[in-house]
Amino acid sequence: MSSKSITKISFVGIGNVFNAGLGFLFIAAVAKSVSVEDFGRYALITTLLVSLAKITDFGTNSLFVAYSITQNRNLIDKFFTIKLILFMVALPLSLPILYLLKLSEPSLLLLYIFGFIGYTVNFALFGLFQKLEQYHKLIALNTIPASVKGTVALLMFMGVAKPDLTGAFLIFSLSIVPSALLYFYLPDEFKRFKTDTKDLKKYFLRTMPAGTSQLMGEGWSAISNSIAKIAKDFTDVGVFYLADKISSAFSLVSLSIFTVLLPNNATRKRDKSKYDFLETGILSGGILILSVVAIILAKLLIPAFFGEEYLRSASIINFTIMASAITAIHTFMENYFYVENKTGALLYIALTKIGTLLLLSVVLIPIFALSGLAMAQLIAAVAAVLTTLGFMRVYNRKS
Repeated sequence: MSSKSITKISFVGIGNVFNAGLGFLFIAAVAKSVSVEDFGRYALITTLLVSLAKITDFGTNSLFVAYSITQNRNLIDKFFTIKLILFMVALPLSLPILYLLKLSEPSLLLLYIFGFIGYTVNFALFGLFQKLEQYHKLIALNTIPASVKGTVALLMFMGVAKPDLTGAFLIFSLSIVPSALLYFYLPDEFKRFKTDTKDLKKYFLRTMPAGTSQLMGEGWSAISNSIAKIAKDFTDVGVFYLADKISSAFSLVSLSIFTVLLPNNATRKRDKSKYDFLETGILSGGILILSVVAIILAKLLIPAFFGEEYLRSASIINFTIMASAITAIHTFMENYFYVENKTGALLYIALTKIGTLLLLSVVLIPIFALSGLAMAQLIAAVAAVLTTLGFMRVYNRKS
């Protein structure tokens, strides 16, 4: 691995950790200021907002970055056209889900819509800054909302502010909106675009396998929280979400690596260089070592900070952290399929993972309750990694 890649990954990683720290500070403040049941409601609606808004990405960011570099083409018009269509489909489709999960109060719905628009713009800007390899602006996309949430969290710990469920969701939803100001820092050629429907079906079909995989990956927390709600109640959602959120630090590690390696590996492909499998192995080993340290720290942190109400979170944290670590590995490995134009494999990987989770949840939750859901997550993550390795081995032999 080049020192340049390490520097970029470190910079993006530090930025993501800083932003996540501020975000978690807000989550902790909310958890301590509302009931466990309301915290479960907050957990479910926020994870649904982020994951359902991710439909507006649906693999277009990664496809845009990879194709723009490997084929040296300007796809900005198609990029925005597909995103506009996805937005017009995704927002109306997501509202009935809130109704079915009993999260359809008018105030929550209004905040959800504003947040959905904000996240749509944020995700689009992320892809553009990734293509430009302007990582400081890419990090700023998340630093702006994280700073808002971190500031409010400090006020909550000081006793100055004590928002209820609606107030907490208001802060979460609207804090993303100011990040849209970074649009003005794009180069002029990325600000000027028009709708381009030529060959749109072809490009959309290319995003479908990767988009389905990405949607399941980004929506993993929302899927798990929804399973917890359907199987149990909002209190169990709150307990599971806390463990899952602490574990999600590994998704930030994965995002940092993927963000840097995708343009790097696309450049290698363009220059007819081979994919660096040693790089992938080293990074995977580092993530597994970090997971062991994280389990030890989390077991101490949860009872000390959150109290007896969340002791069940500590009891499942070892499963959720290992599941997140293994998921992080197969997530950043997926850049191989974008670069090699083999994104069809991502659909099979995603279906394997979600199928394993759903099947094992039906079997394990009645026996082990929330621990069963955490076990199902871990086994599903292992199945996804093995499937990913299998596809990579087959494609590498053919090439």
